[in-house]
Amino acid sequence: MRFICKVLCKILVITMIICPLFVDAEEVYPIVNAKAGLLIEANTGKIIYEKNKDEKLAVASMTKMVAQIIILEQVESGKIKWSDVVTVSKNAADMGGSQIYISEGEKITIEDLMKGISMASGNDATVAMAEVIAGSEEKFVKLMNKKVKELGCTGSHFVTTNGLHDDDHYVTARDMAKISKAALENETFRYVACKPNYYIAPTNKDKHGKELWNHHKMVKRTMFNYDGVEGGKTGYTTKAGGTLVTFAKRGDQELIVVDLCAHGYELYEDTIKMLNYGFNNYKTIAPFKTMNTVLKDDTYGFLKTGNELSPYKIPLKHLNDVTVMLEKNQSASKLTYKCKDNKYIISYDGKQIGSVKLH
Repeated sequence: MRFICKVLCKILVITMIICPLFVDAEEVYPIVNAKAGLLIEANTGKIIYEKNKDEKLAVASMTKMVAQIIILEQVESGKIKWSDVVTVSKNAADMGGSQIYISEGEKITIEDLMKGISMASGNDATVAMAEVIAGSEEKFVKLMNKKVKELGCTGSHFVTTNGLHDDDHYVTARDMAKISKAALENETFRYVACKPNYYIAPTNKDKHGKELWNHHKMVKRTMFNYDGVEGGKTGYTTKAGGTLVTFAKRGDQELIVVDLCAHGYELYEDTIKMLNYGFNNYKTIAPFKTMNTVLKDDTYGFLKTGNELSPYKIPLKHLNDVTVMLEKNQSASKLTYKCKDNKYIISYDGKQIGSVKLH
Protein backbone atom coordinates (compact mmCIF):
# COMPACT_ATOMS: atom_id res chain seq x y z
CA MET A 1 0.00 0.00 0.00
CA ARG A 2 2.85 2.36 0.78
CA PHE A 3 4.21 1.96 -2.75
CA ILE A 4 0.76 2.42 -4.28
CA CYS A 5 0.19 5.58 -2.29
CA LYS A 6 3.53 6.95 -3.39
CA VAL A 7 2.72 6.34 -7.06
CA LEU A 8 -0.77 7.78 -6.74
CA CYS A 9 0.57 10.90 -5.10
CA LYS A 10 3.16 11.39 -7.80
CA ILE A 11 0.44 11.15 -10.44
CA LEU A 12 -1.71 13.56 -8.47
CA VAL A 13 0.97 16.24 -8.49
CA ILE A 14 1.69 15.78 -12.18
CA THR A 15 -1.97 16.05 -13.19
CA MET A 16 -2.67 19.09 -11.03
CA ILE A 17 -4.43 21.91 -12.90
CA ILE A 18 -4.94 24.96 -10.73
CA CYS A 19 -5.63 28.21 -12.57
CA PRO A 20 -4.99 31.59 -10.98
CA LEU A 21 -7.53 34.37 -11.11
CA PHE A 22 -6.26 37.26 -13.20
CA VAL A 23 -7.62 40.78 -12.94
CA ASP A 24 -5.85 44.05 -13.49
CA ALA A 25 -2.79 44.03 -11.26
CA GLU A 26 -1.93 47.15 -9.31
CA GLU A 27 1.64 47.21 -10.53
CA VAL A 28 2.34 47.95 -14.21
CA TYR A 29 4.06 45.27 -16.27
CA PRO A 30 7.84 45.59 -15.98
CA ILE A 31 9.84 46.80 -18.96
CA VAL A 32 12.68 44.35 -19.65
CA ASN A 33 15.69 44.79 -21.92
CA ALA A 34 15.91 41.22 -23.17
CA LYS A 35 14.46 40.17 -26.52
CA ALA A 36 12.23 37.71 -24.65
CA GLY A 37 11.25 37.22 -21.03
CA LEU A 38 8.86 35.02 -19.10
CA LEU A 39 7.76 34.71 -15.48
CA ILE A 40 5.80 31.65 -14.34
CA GLU A 41 4.57 30.16 -11.07
CA ALA A 42 6.78 27.10 -10.60
CA ASN A 43 4.19 24.61 -9.39
CA THR A 44 1.38 25.26 -11.86
CA GLY A 45 3.39 26.67 -14.76
CA LYS A 46 0.96 29.57 -15.09
CA ILE A 47 2.33 32.62 -16.89
CA ILE A 48 2.44 35.84 -14.86
CA TYR A 49 4.52 38.00 -17.22
CA GLU A 50 5.51 37.53 -20.84
CA LYS A 51 7.46 39.24 -23.60
CA ASN A 52 7.93 37.56 -26.99
CA LYS A 53 7.50 34.19 -25.30
CA ASP A 54 7.32 32.23 -28.58
CA GLU A 55 10.14 33.92 -30.49
CA LYS A 56 12.89 31.45 -31.43
CA LEU A 57 16.19 32.69 -30.04
CA ALA A 58 19.71 31.46 -29.33
CA VAL A 59 19.91 29.92 -25.88
CA ALA A 60 23.66 29.45 -25.22
CA SER A 61 24.60 27.37 -22.16
CA MET A 62 21.09 27.14 -20.74
CA THR A 63 20.95 24.25 -23.24
CA LYS A 64 22.74 22.23 -20.57
CA MET A 65 19.60 22.10 -18.42
CA VAL A 66 18.20 19.55 -20.88
CA ALA A 67 21.41 17.53 -20.61
CA GLN A 68 21.12 17.66 -16.82
CA ILE A 69 17.55 16.34 -16.92
CA ILE A 70 18.68 13.36 -19.02
CA ILE A 71 21.67 12.67 -16.74
CA LEU A 72 19.42 12.71 -13.67
CA GLU A 73 16.97 10.31 -15.32
CA GLN A 74 19.82 7.96 -16.18
CA VAL A 75 20.99 7.93 -12.56
CA GLU A 76 17.48 7.46 -11.18
CA SER A 77 16.87 4.54 -13.56
CA GLY A 78 20.06 2.85 -12.35
CA LYS A 79 21.77 2.93 -15.76
CA ILE A 80 24.63 4.96 -14.31
CA LYS A 81 25.75 5.79 -10.76
CA TRP A 82 27.14 8.99 -9.28
CA SER A 83 30.25 7.07 -8.23
CA ASP A 84 30.97 5.71 -11.73
CA VAL A 85 34.36 6.85 -13.03
CA VAL A 86 34.57 8.29 -16.54
CA THR A 87 37.73 8.41 -18.64
CA VAL A 88 37.68 11.71 -20.50
CA SER A 89 38.04 11.52 -24.29
CA LYS A 90 40.14 13.84 -26.44
CA ASN A 91 36.94 15.13 -28.02
CA ALA A 92 35.52 16.19 -24.66
CA ALA A 93 38.79 17.62 -23.40
CA ASP A 94 39.21 19.75 -26.54
CA MET A 95 35.85 21.53 -26.17
CA GLY A 96 36.20 25.28 -26.26
CA GLY A 97 34.19 27.94 -24.48
CA SER A 98 33.23 27.53 -20.84
CA GLN A 99 35.17 24.62 -19.30
CA ILE A 100 36.20 22.89 -16.09
CA TYR A 101 39.51 22.06 -17.83
CA ILE A 102 39.53 18.28 -17.69
CA SER A 103 42.22 16.49 -19.69
CA GLU A 104 42.25 13.59 -22.12
CA GLY A 105 42.59 10.37 -20.12
CA GLU A 106 41.53 12.03 -16.86
CA LYS A 107 39.44 9.80 -14.60
CA ILE A 108 36.59 11.67 -12.92
CA THR A 109 33.29 10.64 -11.35
CA ILE A 110 29.89 11.29 -12.86
CA GLU A 111 29.00 13.28 -9.75
CA ASP A 112 31.93 15.65 -10.34
CA LEU A 113 31.07 16.00 -14.04
CA MET A 114 27.45 16.81 -13.18
CA LYS A 115 28.54 19.50 -10.76
CA GLY A 116 30.99 20.80 -13.33
CA ILE A 117 28.04 21.28 -15.67
CA SER A 118 25.90 22.94 -12.99
CA MET A 119 28.51 25.13 -11.32
CA ALA A 120 30.90 26.10 -14.09
CA SER A 121 28.78 25.33 -17.17
CA GLY A 122 31.54 23.07 -18.45
CA ASN A 123 31.25 22.28 -22.16
CA ASP A 124 33.91 19.61 -21.69
CA ALA A 125 32.01 18.00 -18.81
CA THR A 126 28.77 18.03 -20.81
CA VAL A 127 30.32 16.30 -23.81
CA ALA A 128 32.02 13.74 -21.55
CA MET A 129 28.63 12.84 -20.06
CA ALA A 130 26.99 12.76 -23.51
CA GLU A 131 29.55 10.21 -24.67
CA VAL A 132 29.01 8.06 -21.57
CA ILE A 133 25.23 7.98 -21.96
CA ALA A 134 24.74 7.91 -25.74
CA GLY A 135 28.14 7.04 -27.19
CA SER A 136 28.53 10.36 -28.99
CA GLU A 137 27.47 13.97 -28.75
CA GLU A 138 25.35 13.61 -31.88
CA LYS A 139 23.34 10.70 -30.46
CA PHE A 140 22.92 12.52 -27.15
CA VAL A 141 21.50 15.56 -28.97
CA LYS A 142 18.80 13.28 -30.39
CA LEU A 143 17.89 12.32 -26.82
CA MET A 144 17.72 16.01 -25.94
CA ASN A 145 15.34 16.83 -28.79
CA LYS A 146 13.19 13.84 -27.85
CA LYS A 147 13.10 14.93 -24.21
CA VAL A 148 11.97 18.50 -24.90
CA LYS A 149 9.14 17.18 -27.08
CA GLU A 150 8.07 14.99 -24.15
CA LEU A 151 8.02 18.13 -22.00
CA GLY A 152 5.66 19.84 -24.43
CA CYS A 153 8.20 22.12 -26.09
CA THR A 154 7.16 23.03 -29.62
CA GLY A 155 9.47 25.90 -30.57
CA SER A 156 12.93 24.56 -29.72
CA HIS A 157 15.64 22.58 -31.50
CA PHE A 158 19.12 21.56 -30.37
CA VAL A 159 22.23 20.83 -32.40
CA THR A 160 24.87 20.72 -29.65
CA THR A 161 24.86 19.51 -26.05
CA ASN A 162 26.29 22.74 -24.70
CA GLY A 163 24.77 25.63 -26.62
CA LEU A 164 27.76 26.70 -28.72
CA HIS A 165 26.25 28.71 -31.54
CA ASP A 166 24.52 27.15 -34.51
CA ASP A 167 21.80 28.89 -36.51
CA ASP A 168 19.60 25.79 -36.14
CA HIS A 169 20.02 25.71 -32.34
CA TYR A 170 17.31 27.74 -30.63
CA VAL A 171 14.66 27.87 -27.92
CA THR A 172 11.66 29.97 -26.97
CA ALA A 173 11.15 31.56 -23.57
CA ARG A 174 7.97 29.49 -23.13
CA ASP A 175 9.87 26.25 -23.82
CA MET A 176 12.78 27.27 -21.59
CA ALA A 177 10.32 27.80 -18.75
CA LYS A 178 8.90 24.29 -19.30
CA ILE A 179 12.42 22.84 -19.27
CA SER A 180 13.27 24.78 -16.10
CA LYS A 181 10.08 23.65 -14.39
CA ALA A 182 10.82 20.01 -15.20
CA ALA A 183 14.39 20.32 -13.90
CA LEU A 184 13.24 22.05 -10.73
CA GLU A 185 10.89 19.18 -9.91
CA ASN A 186 13.96 17.00 -9.36
CA GLU A 187 15.41 17.39 -5.85
CA THR A 188 18.94 16.49 -6.98
CA PHE A 189 18.84 19.23 -9.59
CA ARG A 190 17.73 21.66 -6.88
CA TYR A 191 20.68 20.63 -4.74
CA VAL A 192 23.37 21.11 -7.39
CA ALA A 193 21.84 24.22 -9.00
CA CYS A 194 21.50 26.03 -5.68
CA LYS A 195 25.06 25.58 -4.43
CA PRO A 196 27.38 28.60 -4.73
CA ASN A 197 30.53 26.51 -5.03
CA TYR A 198 31.88 22.96 -5.18
CA TYR A 199 35.27 21.27 -4.89
CA ILE A 200 36.38 18.49 -7.24
CA ALA A 201 38.89 16.19 -5.59
CA PRO A 202 42.32 15.54 -7.16
CA THR A 203 42.43 13.07 -10.07
CA ASN A 204 45.08 11.14 -11.96
CA LYS A 205 45.65 14.24 -14.12
CA ASP A 206 45.08 17.01 -11.57
CA LYS A 207 46.86 16.65 -8.24
CA HIS A 208 45.36 19.86 -6.80
CA GLY A 209 41.67 19.39 -7.56
CA LYS A 210 39.35 22.15 -8.74
CA GLU A 211 37.30 24.79 -6.97
CA LEU A 212 34.16 25.53 -8.97
CA TRP A 213 31.99 28.61 -8.50
CA ASN A 214 28.43 29.04 -9.69
CA HIS A 215 28.31 31.49 -12.60
CA HIS A 216 24.92 32.85 -11.51
CA LYS A 217 25.65 36.08 -9.64
CA MET A 218 22.42 35.94 -7.64
CA VAL A 219 23.33 32.46 -6.38
CA LYS A 220 26.92 33.40 -5.51
CA ARG A 221 25.43 36.46 -3.78
CA THR A 222 28.40 38.55 -4.87
CA MET A 223 26.06 40.94 -6.67
CA PHE A 224 22.33 41.43 -7.09
CA ASN A 225 21.36 39.92 -3.75
CA TYR A 226 17.67 39.03 -3.79
CA ASP A 227 15.62 37.50 -1.02
CA GLY A 228 14.46 34.00 -1.91
CA VAL A 229 16.74 33.23 -4.86
CA GLU A 230 17.52 29.51 -4.87
CA GLY A 231 19.39 28.81 -8.09
CA GLY A 232 19.37 28.98 -11.86
CA LYS A 233 21.46 28.70 -15.00
CA THR A 234 23.47 31.18 -17.02
CA GLY A 235 24.44 31.26 -20.67
CA TYR A 236 26.48 33.43 -23.03
CA THR A 237 27.72 33.43 -26.59
CA THR A 238 28.64 36.43 -28.72
CA LYS A 239 25.63 35.86 -30.98
CA ALA A 240 23.12 34.97 -28.26
CA GLY A 241 24.28 37.58 -25.80
CA GLY A 242 23.41 36.69 -22.23
CA THR A 243 20.71 34.22 -21.20
CA LEU A 244 19.51 33.50 -17.68
CA VAL A 245 17.10 31.26 -15.79
CA THR A 246 16.43 32.04 -12.12
CA PHE A 247 14.13 30.45 -9.58
CA ALA A 248 13.19 32.05 -6.28
CA LYS A 249 10.93 31.03 -3.41
CA ARG A 250 9.24 32.94 -0.60
CA GLY A 251 7.03 30.86 1.65
CA ASP A 252 4.81 28.65 -0.52
CA GLN A 253 5.32 30.83 -3.59
CA GLU A 254 7.99 29.78 -6.07
CA LEU A 255 8.66 31.63 -9.33
CA ILE A 256 10.75 30.87 -12.42
CA VAL A 257 12.16 33.66 -14.59
CA VAL A 258 13.56 33.25 -18.11
CA ASP A 259 15.51 36.12 -19.72
CA LEU A 260 16.79 35.61 -23.28
CA CYS A 261 19.26 37.68 -25.25
CA ALA A 262 20.18 40.58 -22.99
CA HIS A 263 23.56 42.10 -22.20
CA GLY A 264 25.64 42.05 -19.02
CA TYR A 265 23.86 43.28 -15.94
CA GLU A 266 20.62 43.74 -17.89
CA LEU A 267 19.98 40.03 -17.31
CA TYR A 268 19.87 40.49 -13.56
CA GLU A 269 18.04 43.80 -13.70
CA ASP A 270 15.34 42.18 -15.87
CA THR A 271 15.14 39.20 -13.53
CA ILE A 272 14.68 41.37 -10.46
CA LYS A 273 11.94 43.40 -12.19
CA MET A 274 10.03 40.25 -13.08
CA LEU A 275 10.46 38.67 -9.65
CA ASN A 276 9.33 41.88 -7.97
CA TYR A 277 6.25 41.94 -10.19
CA GLY A 278 5.38 38.36 -9.28
CA PHE A 279 5.98 38.58 -5.54
CA ASN A 280 4.36 42.01 -5.19
CA ASN A 281 1.17 41.16 -7.06
CA TYR A 282 0.48 37.48 -6.45
CA LYS A 283 0.49 34.96 -3.63
CA THR A 284 0.44 31.18 -3.53
CA ILE A 285 -1.83 29.27 -1.17
CA ALA A 286 -1.18 25.65 -0.16
CA PRO A 287 -4.68 24.85 1.16
CA PHE A 288 -3.94 21.39 2.56
CA LYS A 289 -0.58 22.13 4.14
CA THR A 290 -1.87 22.48 7.71
CA MET A 291 -3.90 19.26 7.72
CA ASN A 292 -2.35 16.32 9.54
CA THR A 293 -4.47 13.37 8.44
CA VAL A 294 -6.05 12.25 5.16
CA LEU A 295 -9.13 13.36 3.25
CA LYS A 296 -12.44 11.66 2.60
CA ASP A 297 -15.62 12.78 0.93
CA ASP A 298 -18.95 12.91 2.74
CA THR A 299 -22.42 12.19 1.40
CA TYR A 300 -22.58 15.57 -0.31
CA GLY A 301 -19.16 15.32 -1.99
CA PHE A 302 -17.45 17.92 0.22
CA LEU A 303 -13.98 17.15 1.52
CA LYS A 304 -13.33 16.75 5.20
CA THR A 305 -10.61 15.19 7.31
CA GLY A 306 -10.91 11.49 7.96
CA ASN A 307 -9.47 8.15 6.88
CA GLU A 308 -9.82 8.09 3.12
CA LEU A 309 -10.98 9.85 -0.02
CA SER A 310 -13.11 6.94 -1.16
CA PRO A 311 -11.98 4.91 -2.99
CA TYR A 312 -8.59 6.64 -2.93
CA LYS A 313 -6.12 6.78 -0.07
CA ILE A 314 -3.52 9.55 -0.26
CA PRO A 315 -1.30 10.83 2.58
CA LEU A 316 -1.83 14.57 2.91
CA LYS A 317 1.87 15.35 3.12
CA HIS A 318 1.93 14.92 -0.67
CA LEU A 319 -1.01 17.29 -1.07
CA ASN A 320 1.30 20.05 0.19
CA ASP A 321 2.28 20.40 -3.46
CA VAL A 322 -1.26 21.38 -4.42
CA THR A 323 -1.20 25.16 -4.67
CA VAL A 324 -3.52 27.94 -5.80
CA MET A 325 -2.23 31.27 -7.05
CA LEU A 326 -4.26 34.37 -6.19
CA GLU A 327 -3.73 38.06 -6.52
CA LYS A 328 -2.47 39.69 -3.35
CA ASN A 329 -5.80 41.39 -2.61
CA GLN A 330 -7.84 38.18 -2.95
CA SER A 331 -8.76 36.37 0.26
CA ALA A 332 -7.98 32.68 0.73
CA SER A 333 -11.17 32.40 2.81
CA LYS A 334 -13.15 32.44 -0.45
CA LEU A 335 -11.55 29.20 -1.62
CA THR A 336 -13.79 26.13 -1.43
CA TYR A 337 -13.13 22.49 -2.25
CA LYS A 338 -15.48 19.77 -3.46
CA CYS A 339 -14.94 16.11 -4.34
CA LYS A 340 -16.60 14.75 -7.47
CA ASP A 341 -15.92 11.33 -8.98
CA ASN A 342 -12.12 10.89 -9.20
CA LYS A 343 -11.13 14.53 -8.77
CA TYR A 344 -11.49 17.33 -6.32
CA ILE A 345 -12.49 20.73 -7.53
CA ILE A 346 -11.23 24.05 -6.23
CA SER A 347 -13.39 27.16 -6.54
CA TYR A 348 -12.94 30.81 -5.64
CA ASP A 349 -15.99 32.83 -4.66
CA GLY A 350 -18.21 30.17 -6.21
CA LYS A 351 -16.32 30.00 -9.53
CA GLN A 352 -14.31 26.88 -10.39
CA ILE A 353 -10.64 27.74 -10.96
CA GLY A 354 -9.05 24.30 -11.11
CA SER A 355 -9.11 20.61 -10.27
CA VAL A 356 -6.82 17.80 -9.22
CA LYS A 357 -7.35 14.38 -10.78
CA LEU A 358 -6.84 11.32 -8.59
CA HIS A 359 -5.87 7.96 -10.09
